[in-house]
Amino acid sequence: MRDRYRREKDLPQAKKWLEDYFLTRKLPISERLLYTTRLMDLIYDSFDKEQTVQQTPQNKNVPNMESLAKDLFAALCSPVLRRKEDDSIKLRERILNKPLFDRIISNDRFDAMKDLCENKELPSFDAVSGFCEAFAENLSTTDIPELHFLSTIEILQEHVEKTVQAICDIRKNRKPVSLKRLLFLYNRVYRKLSQIDRLTKKVQKAAACWMENMAPVIDDALQASLDRAAETHTIMQAWSDDSGEMRNTPMNKKLLEHTKNNAELLKIARILGRYREITADKRKNSFAYGRGEKYDLTEGNDVTHCLASELALLGTTETEILFMQRYEQKRLMQYRKRESVVKGRGDMIVLIDESSSTRSVAGWAKALALALLDITAKDQRKFALVHFASADRIKTDQFEPGQYGPEDVMKAAKQFFGGGTSFESPLKEALRLMENGYENADITIITDGVCSLPEDFTEEFRKKAAAYKSNVTGILLDKDEPCGKSLEPFCDTIYHSKDLTEDEIAVEILNSKTS
Repeated sequence: MRDRYRREKDLPQAKKWLEDYFLTRKLPISERLLYTTRLMDLIYDSFDKEQTVQQTPQNKNVPNMESLAKDLFAALCSPVLRRKEDDSIKLRERILNKPLFDRIISNDRFDAMKDLCENKELPSFDAVSGFCEAFAENLSTTDIPELHFLSTIEILQEHVEKTVQAICDIRKNRKPVSLKRLLFLYNRVYRKLSQIDRLTKKVQKAAACWMENMAPVIDDALQASLDRAAETHTIMQAWSDDSGEMRNTPMNKKLLEHTKNNAELLKIARILGRYREITADKRKNSFAYGRGEKYDLTEGNDVTHCLASELALLGTTETEILFMQRYEQKRLMQYRKRESVVKGRGDMIVLIDESSSTRSVAGWAKALALALLDITAKDQRKFALVHFASADRIKTDQFEPGQYGPEDVMKAAKQFFGGGTSFESPLKEALRLMENGYENADITIITDGVCSLPEDFTEEFRKKAAAYKSNVTGILLDKDEPCGKSLEPFCDTIYHSKDLTEDEIAVEILNSKTS
């Protein structure tokens, strides 16, 4: 390359060019594409210490998966995505990581993952792990010669820095130096920067081709990532009790590991997660707290029925005293509600048939039962799950508000008897529970069997259930084989799987029993 600066009169121009270079250049110091909070990085590091994300081979000609994994975790978990300026990002990450990251977040699967992962730690990290493992496994080993220029560019950049430093030393120390030497240094910087510019364009073009060839691998990795996130989200939604945050806690990790290693629990979790979401949406969209229809205004001191304008008095210290006066005098404006006396809507008892013939639907039945347990937990009601088969096979799991954990629920979910079917034993157990504190009980029986009951027992059960203001709902799984009228003598309402799908039955049951 011909020298740009060759004569003494070119020296001022060379100095001006180098000064402009100093003023406009930015040193790329970051390997990360996104701005993240310290807390977000600490959350990721807490995962990575226990389960390091799989890395690609130690090769400068492939994306930096360590920094990409952190950026992807932040993009999924954080509600806000803030990009860094390109010229603050190191060359390798700008050339390889950035187009890969852009392709990831522009894919439809990323939007689906975002819905599962936002503000949820465990699904976010499992999604990142799934992507990195699948990407590393299928990473093309085909060598692209132009990508080797990345290393050359780094060496050239080091030469530029050393030469610029030599010029600065000369100018600072004002030592005598030949004009030829000074022009040589200026030209050396110019040549190196020109080389860097040309090589960078070649590398960018090669990286774009490489990324295009990797499109099928990226798609497969994103699918693996989505599957992993969906599985983790489903398990946590079914078994976790941490307000939907799905944090990296010892209990949640134990639940994940236990469920993934148990096919039956995983099957139940897939259904239960959906049903818990139905009840959560039902509560979220409900306009009334508690039972009854709002139909008038009255005065009183029931804070749960207060108008928003009255509660607003608590917003400042000046008006707080006014609220307290009205509260003491029972003069707060509040809604009046119609409160009819109804059967049921108290504690809940679920009788679940575990005879051998129910094995194929056991997962669905358990999921529905546990979704009903979730309803009672939110309302601080008692819940009993009565497992039954033949007359001598019966087991009751009782769940008192605040006195059980996810492990107790999973233990009940794994229970299964096998054998024949007897209705009398579970119905007697339901009566015993009502006699021992289960008030206004909602009773649900799930069965696929045919079982005749003595007329005197049926009559006795109906009278006692009415006396205890209980309501009995039957779910008859007669889709494949009609079961006759086994539940009619003692049930107030019966759902048939021959008429409705299992999901339709579940939605109706859950909506009817959610406050």
